[in-house]
Amino acid sequence: MEITQSEGVVKQNLGIETAPHLKARLTTPKIMGIVLLSLLPALAMMIFFFGMGVVWQFIICAITAIICEGLVAILRHRKVIHALSDLSYLVTALILAMTLPPLLPVYYSIVATIFAIIVVKSVFGGLGHNIFNPAMAGFIFVVISCPQVMGDTWISPAPAAFKEASLNNTFKVIFEGADNTKLKNQIDALHFTDNSSDNDEILVQADLFSKLDSFTGATFLEMAKTQRKTGSLHEMAHHDFTSSQYVAYLALAIALTLGGLVLIAFRLILIKMVLTFFVSLFIFSFVLSYYFPGYFMPPVDTFLFGGTMLAAFFIITDPVTNAGTSKGRVYFAILCAFLIVILRAFGSYSDAVAFAVMLSNAAAPLIDTLTRRRSFGASFFKLGADK
Repeated sequence: MEITQSEGVVKQNLGIETAPHLKARLTTPKIMGIVLLSLLPALAMMIFFFGMGVVWQFIICAITAIICEGLVAILRHRKVIHALSDLSYLVTALILAMTLPPLLPVYYSIVATIFAIIVVKSVFGGLGHNIFNPAMAGFIFVVISCPQVMGDTWISPAPAAFKEASLNNTFKVIFEGADNTKLKNQIDALHFTDNSSDNDEILVQADLFSKLDSFTGATFLEMAKTQRKTGSLHEMAHHDFTSSQYVAYLALAIALTLGGLVLIAFRLILIKMVLTFFVSLFIFSFVLSYYFPGYFMPPVDTFLFGGTMLAAFFIITDPVTNAGTSKGRVYFAILCAFLIVILRAFGSYSDAVAFAVMLSNAAAPLIDTLTRRRSFGASFFKLGADK
């Protein structure tokens, strides 16, 4: 409050500030910093199993996001330092880098980040006002625009993939446009370099480079896409998550769970929303895969493949783009789980997590309206009107 005196009249000017008026210990930069730190275990697993291309993708997305945030701040006549202090753009850049293919050329990653930061986030008013999740929107924009490039730049995970997919080798593919086929073949060969003396494995390794390029670097969801379109998904060979070919998905799920537990410990996300998502996903996938095994994946595959675990802890729990009411967040998680299962079975793309999240974001305002709490005294006035 400011007291001024003019012509013998004392005036009290009450200062007006935007909400919140109660300052919390966890500020926006601190929250974003905790989210970044909680993603580090998953990032380390991705580097180990998918190579150093993930690091280049994060660097590209982070630099592009910083430039976009600074440009938007200048256009809005705001301080650039203040705009860059919340660190939300780095969270978007990291999640986007973890969802993009590790060998995606640099200009595609730049376009995806520009779309995420400027179009999806800033056009709607910036942090706290965006309707859709920026990272998922940027990913979908590139997937729909360039599906072949996205499919050709995936890497089939392998233990110690960073040895072949080093900073130098991935730099040549991402920035210089070198052919990625040889690099993906070298990563695939790591599955057979376990110092075994088995002659069959030696022959397979020697014959590895003669395989068709269409199968090189293909992920499980890419291979399953053709099978589910013909209704023969159940005919695919069963996989062992302890083998070198699939242990990456189990390790990544564990790393994301550890990061999610950190967010729960700091009360940054609602545990009931995460549990509702997991329970709903299990029920939908179990029931549908039991009755229609040719189209729907079993629960284990639904959880471990694709971006399901990332979505559970770091995407659907975004307080800006999910529902605003307590009941609404539960319904939001159920809707997202249902869409993931359905779109994976009948969608045209290998993974449906991003599409399910975007559709759920679009439904969030309707969910808020349907689950809005009764205003205090509403029933009293209604009874009074009836009299």
